[in-house]
Amino acid sequence: MSSAQVENAAAPKVRPELPVAQAEVQPSVIDQLKVLWKHRWIILAGVAVALCVDALWVLRQPKIYAATTVVQFEPNPPRPLGRQVEELDSSGLGSYWNMREYYETQYRVARSRGVAEGVVRRLGLQHDPDFMNVPRERRQGWRSTSIAEAANALIGRVRVEPVKESRLMNVIVEDRSPRRAQLLANTLADVYIQRNLDHRLGATRDAVRWLSNQLDDLRDNLSRSEDALQSFRREHNIVSENFADHRNILGNRIARLSDALTESQTRRFGLAARVAEIQRAERDVSRLLDDAGAGADLGAGTDERARWHRQVSEAMSRLTAPEFLSSGVLSTLRTQFESAQRDEAALEPRYLPRALELRAARARTNNVALMFRAEVRNIAGAAEAELRSVTRSESNVRSELNMAQRQAVELNQQEMIYARLARERENHAKLYGIVLERATEGNLMRDLQVNNMSVLDYALLPVLPIKPRVAVSLGVGAVAGLVLGVLAALLAVQADRTVRSRQDIEEILHATCLGYLPAVSGRGMRNQYKYQYGDTPQNMSPIENVDLVVHSHPSSMVAEMARGIRTNLLFSAPDKPFQTIMVSSASPREGKTFTAVTLAITLAQSGKRTVLIDADLRRPRVHRVFGERPPVGLTSVLIGEASLDEATMDLEVPNLQVLPCGPLPPNPAELLHSQKFLDLLALLREKYDRIVIDSPPINAVTDGLVLGPQTDGVVLVLRARQTRRDHAADVLRQFRSLGTRVIGCVLNSVDMRDEGPSYYYGKYDYSPRGDNAA
Repeated sequence: MSSAQVENAAAPKVRPELPVAQAEVQPSVIDQLKVLWKHRWIILAGVAVALCVDALWVLRQPKIYAATTVVQFEPNPPRPLGRQVEELDSSGLGSYWNMREYYETQYRVARSRGVAEGVVRRLGLQHDPDFMNVPRERRQGWRSTSIAEAANALIGRVRVEPVKESRLMNVIVEDRSPRRAQLLANTLADVYIQRNLDHRLGATRDAVRWLSNQLDDLRDNLSRSEDALQSFRREHNIVSENFADHRNILGNRIARLSDALTESQTRRFGLAARVAEIQRAERDVSRLLDDAGAGADLGAGTDERARWHRQVSEAMSRLTAPEFLSSGVLSTLRTQFESAQRDEAALEPRYLPRALELRAARARTNNVALMFRAEVRNIAGAAEAELRSVTRSESNVRSELNMAQRQAVELNQQEMIYARLARERENHAKLYGIVLERATEGNLMRDLQVNNMSVLDYALLPVLPIKPRVAVSLGVGAVAGLVLGVLAALLAVQADRTVRSRQDIEEILHATCLGYLPAVSGRGMRNQYKYQYGDTPQNMSPIENVDLVVHSHPSSMVAEMARGIRTNLLFSAPDKPFQTIMVSSASPREGKTFTAVTLAITLAQSGKRTVLIDADLRRPRVHRVFGERPPVGLTSVLIGEASLDEATMDLEVPNLQVLPCGPLPPNPAELLHSQKFLDLLALLREKYDRIVIDSPPINAVTDGLVLGPQTDGVVLVLRARQTRRDHAADVLRQFRSLGTRVIGCVLNSVDMRDEGPSYYYGKYDYSPRGDNAA
């Protein structure tokens, strides 16, 4: 090592200021979200696991259904005999405070033990082990419980909720069975109202007994009429009483089916015409081929054979139907027939008709004609099959249309019967209402009392359970899973020990970041965002050689970023630019060869005479980049088998030459550490302005460590999200311990969509994708 090199190696490493265009951008919230998006599968897995656990817990919980009956209070009940008659029982009337106490009392009465025992007696709940939640294994020897115990169990399932700013009360009963919950709620309301009525009215008088008997008969008649009407609705699946909607639906369906039938018929007519045309063409082809049957004989004369060829050609030309013209098989067979015909014509002047060579050529021609005839039959058969399919479709549509018309007639008949049953039910309901009113009036006239509460809405059969709350539970589980997934993703980000950004290079490795090279693939740059004023049409073309993208696409994003690296190299030593630059990496497949080639091309494009040396004497690749395989190279020069001019290759890139590796030596490290290599470098410094050396990976072999002190500086290539920080730090430590100057690092194969604008200029927003890992 020369004294000047020792001084340069011992000089303090000053990290140069980077251009303003590549200043570090602090990560924003969007950048952080992008980092989380890369680990979205961890987050989704956390959410999925939480949802599964929550779902298992929900499935193990018993389903509880709630049925609600609405009871209405009337503080001022009707007075049948007029306002001049005072009520004997004035409960529920009076001042605001009296009414408030009355309502609070009624809320507690609805959940009282007396009402609950009345429900238990009416439904026989003390004998129901399912209501008492007796386990199935204990039901065989289980005996009835007491009414009081069953009533207490019922009270625990009853909730009374007043409706604000109204005279309504919701009686809610919860149970594992939806039907039992409905039955309990309705029965509880009935028992409660009946208890209130008994309390207000007392015993029924003889004056209303006759009316009560009539009410029973009328109720039965009304029930029978309602049952008949309901049975008719169930039997004929009548959901709505508005038959006009059903008629409209059927009318629309009939119209659609009519249109479909017309369309099917039209299509069938067209297909029938096409099939007829195809069949006619098939018959013509068969007739022409049969007429020239004698010429198909392998030993036929020249004239008969020529006539047969004309007949086959005419048969092919008559196939003008679209199915024949669009057939790729027929087109291929035509081409094959013409080729076979030409082969046969070429052999006829040289051979007799009985010659084996001519008979073989004629056999090939005959075989193509037979395949052509078979394909014509296949196309005709396919057309006939399509016609049959369309005919069946038309028949199905006609059947559906006939069925819809029959349904329309049946709907009219159902409407007439339904109207008659509805009138009977309405008459019975009116008569029942009149008798009931008269009986009520008679009872009021007798006792001057009416009931001041009634059921507004009976409980319906609950469809969905209220417990467990699946949506709420799953929502809580999803939120918990999302939080756990985000925490796991953040831990995964923190556990990532690879180099990912400029911040890792400068703050963790304490090295200078010269720039980035994005991931590039052979799919081209069609999906990349374009530079605002430097784009050219060639950027839209595919990249045939990824390693030469800077030369083939000089206005692309990769070229712009490579020129930025070149600028940073010049800024690193403005007074004494680096002449001999070694490009290396910590491990294989991190992009050192790609970076070396890119750097050499950009230096040559700046007008500097540049030479690229492939010093990877174990796995050379530079010659493959330029599509060459020279017999001589660097090793040939070092051992004296070739001169420098003989080993150097001229390229299509102006100002750039390449010194390939040459034959692989058994002792690469000794060659690179020899005096001949130092002499060669000295000769190259006199001949070229810039020398770029592609060296082997440092952690793989020691050749790069041997080369480092002989150069002006080293550019270390790091592959984003692959190169481990400890490996890169170890390489930097080895270089510095040997006195090798590390110019800086280049972060290669960067996915620009991952980290956003922190990688490059604010005016650039490229998103390439690929693999430049050479």
